Amino acid sequence: MRRKLFGVMAVGVLVGGLGVTSAGAAPDGRQEPAQTADDDHLDVYVGKVDLRELATLRAAGVDPHDLAATTAASAGGEVDVEVVLSGQQADELVAEGVELEPKVVDGQTVAALSTQQVEQGMAVYREYGVPGGLKEEFEQIAADNPDITKLVTIGQTVQGQDIVALKVTRRANQTRDGRRPATLFVGAQHAREWITPEMIRRLTHYVIDGYGTDPTLTNLVNTTELWFVPVANPDGYDWTFQPDQRMWRKNLADNNGDGQIAPGDGVDPNRNFTTKWGYDNEGSSPEPASETYRGPAPASEPETRALDGLMSRIGFEFLINYHSAAELLLWGTGWQVSTPTPDDAIYEAMTGDDATPAVAGYDPDISAELYTTNGETTEHAHSTYGVLSFTPEMSTCETVSESDPNDEWDPADCGSVFHFPDDEELIQAEFEKNIPFAIATAQSAKDPDDPVSVVGRQVPDFVVDSF
Repeated sequence: MRRKLFGVMAVGVLVGGLGVTSAGAAPDGRQEPAQTADDDHLDVYVGKVDLRELATLRAAGVDPHDLAATTAASAGGEVDVEVVLSGQQADELVAEGVELEPKVVDGQTVAALSTQQVEQGMAVYREYGVPGGLKEEFEQIAADNPDITKLVTIGQTVQGQDIVALKVTRRANQTRDGRRPATLFVGAQHAREWITPEMIRRLTHYVIDGYGTDPTLTNLVNTTELWFVPVANPDGYDWTFQPDQRMWRKNLADNNGDGQIAPGDGVDPNRNFTTKWGYDNEGSSPEPASETYRGPAPASEPETRALDGLMSRIGFEFLINYHSAAELLLWGTGWQVSTPTPDDAIYEAMTGDDATPAVAGYDPDISAELYTTNGETTEHAHSTYGVLSFTPEMSTCETVSESDPNDEWDPADCGSVFHFPDDEELIQAEFEKNIPFAIATAQSAKDPDDPVSVVGRQVPDFVVDSF
């Protein structure tokens, strides 16, 4: 039997079995959020819908990822959809005529199968804030490499967890932050995208382990600054390791103030920045239950202010904000479609094109070609601070599960596109194919107008945008 793809690690989080939990102190002193009394949760739902029903789904606030891969239905035709909803949202949609049912894998719903596997533990994936978690690992990296690293707390989460960033450069503790050309790498802004902290963690080790032996990496560390934020949304990320919460996307803002965390809670950290915040209800949602809820005000969330404060203080040349899962290299304008920027020539030289992308298997494109966004991180970084910014959308569960027909992973077992298999070889392979673009971006910080291109392109001195 092939292993299923959505196991969840148990780290002392169950209170009274797998039912309702109460708020209380975690083993490390953090305050654990409580589940709702009726224990509603997000799950994966599937169905066939027509154009009218697609519009109804979009209006319900589903993550646009879930609809981006569908093709427009012809007149009278239908398309298959797979969406993440709470039980209440699914019931309301069914009442409106949108026929959906929970996705079933091996006879169980995605949430049920995830809960069943809580006690099995994970081979690779780990939480952030628990003993032995990712935060402790970055603290240890800093302790082991004091000459070239400096650990910085850039803010706290809604639940009071420290958000850490690791600065990597020569004489890191003695050199003023931002003195050298700097690049920022960010992971896990969306909680359920587990592959992205692994990308940041492995890239951090890759750079540090190569210092002093690899000439390219040694020169990079000596002459630039690299900043790594492994988990930008620690509360949400840790919440996805709880029973039934694997599909959680947002932070843990208690939107209705009832002291419990339910599907109607949370703010999307990638829609909460001030640039074009709330410009329209297509690029973000005013509804708290929506997966793209933008929050009650611009930069209302402490996670948003932490990243914004870091960008304001350091003055980065580049930002790579890793997400999943759509296999894209996004850049530029997201708040409306077909809107180039004066820096698009640089973006295009660095990301390549469909035939020759900077990351194998990824499709480079302007951000709004996936779907429109407002209040989004990379556009805010570019517009407000002049940071050239990219959003790699890493590989889907289905793609990596079919990459080796002889391994144990089966695309049919994928709970959703976000369930990148808990497999060291597959995770390492995904990381390795992203290395060249990541390092080239950091190298480009010294002269962004003449960047290093892994696809062999140069930025033209002058570009005519003909009408």
